[in-house]
Amino acid sequence: MRLTIEQSSDNNEIEINIKCGQIIDEKLQKLIDQIRLYSFSIIGKKNKEIYQISLKDVFYIESVEEKTFLYLEKDIYEASLKLYELEQQLANTSYIRVSKSIILNIEKLQSVKPLINGKLEANLQNGEKILINRHYVPEFKKKFGI
Repeated sequence: MRLTIEQSSDNNEIEINIKCGQIIDEKLQKLIDQIRLYSFSIIGKKNKEIYQISLKDVFYIESVEEKTFLYLEKDIYEASLKLYELEQQLANTSYIRVSKSIILNIEKLQSVKPLINGKLEANLQNGEKILINRHYVPEFKKKFGI
């Protein structure tokens, strides 16, 4: 693989071109998905103010009492989209559904610990712990590479 970076004051925006053979392997697909995630943002509300939040900064997304919340390292924002809508938009990214009410960004995982009842406990980089329901464990293991 060769990486070429061209910096110029003539460039007004970032442009990424990927040249490859006919087959996109798993590593390249993950890179493409991360690039898409980097450029994707979502509107979040906090204290009656509206923010544009980059999804690369979100640790997990949770639905509570028909409201959707974005959990960052230290802040929580309310999203206008439903959990299932976000799940569809985040397909093929580092986000994965881990319970009926939570979508987790596996890029923010510090470690995973198995529990006796078939569930997993995800320890996040900010110190929070998320339970991964056993129904979602096989897909999580596949995505996380276990």
